Amino acid sequence: MKLHRFRIFTLQQANALLPTVSALTERTRGQIEQLQLIDDGPGQSAQKRADHDARELLERWAHAILALGAQPKGVFTVDFRTPDPNVLWCWAPNEPEICHRHFAWESFSDRITLTREPDPWPGRN
Repeated sequence: MKLHRFRIFTLQQANALLPTVSALTERTRGQIEQLQLIDDGPGQSAQKRADHDARELLERWAHAILALGAQPKGVFTVDFRTPDPNVLWCWAPNEPEICHRHFAWESFSDRITLTREPDPWPGRN
């Protein structure tokens, strides 16, 4: 198994990569949506094949995101390592730019919105 090296991204670098990430994500989402339309009735062999193909598409998407130096998280969410090893930029589909972050040990549900205000995290002023 090949190990991936995660890049360190400034906010500007992560945002510059988003068109590529977004295009990969939208293409994969569209392909999976097409697979979900398959219905072959009682035997469900075509549906089993579609489920397998969907898993393969998700795996290819994740590998493509890894190849860019980012981290695939969950289904179609992406984290980018920041210069601060404790913080990740966080992106989800339909977000036009990176607008959230969270600590490396937190999950998507813990993310907070980026602001232009002083940093609200304790000890980071």
